[in-house]
Amino acid sequence: MSFLSNLFHFHQSEDSADLTLYAPASGTLLPLSEVPDIVISEKIIGDGVAIMPESETIYAPCDGVIARLLSSKSAFSIRTALGLEVYVSFGIGSIELAGKGFSSEVKIGDTVKKGDPILQVNSAAIANKLKSTVISMIVVRSSGDIEKLTSASGSCVAANTPCVWVNLKHSDEKETTS
Repeated sequence: MSFLSNLFHFHQSEDSADLTLYAPASGTLLPLSEVPDIVISEKIIGDGVAIMPESETIYAPCDGVIARLLSSKSAFSIRTALGLEVYVSFGIGSIELAGKGFSSEVKIGDTVKKGDPILQVNSAAIANKLKSTVISMIVVRSSGDIEKLTSASGSCVAANTPCVWVNLKHSDEKETTS
């Protein structure tokens, strides 16, 4: 097994996925089951990956349009050209800070490209006020006909490391399973 294979545990190539999401921050990839929030860890709103961040800028994990931006500036979602909604949230308990420690580079309706800066986090000002500083990136279950979602583990570099691959059900697959 190569060094990269040991460092990143990829389960799929970008070529076979309908959508590839890139790390919204540098850090360590974790399964959603390790996020200390039952809604996220039980994948109630969707599946994805978590990142224990080592940086204070959160970037767009894909191209699309900003569909949601919480007033706390701690979470946003991007609607992709495929109609999928990708929700990115910083920290557990960050909504209660009412925007203190966060700033946003975008507004709802803005078109973004993978790697565009979206949020700035002042970690020093808020770290002791949060239950966790983990970032969750979730493909919202109700936003598309998702067949399979695969996520990576290991270290990641913001906007450079592919970490989630989404495969959609295609019409020919639906017809054969009906």
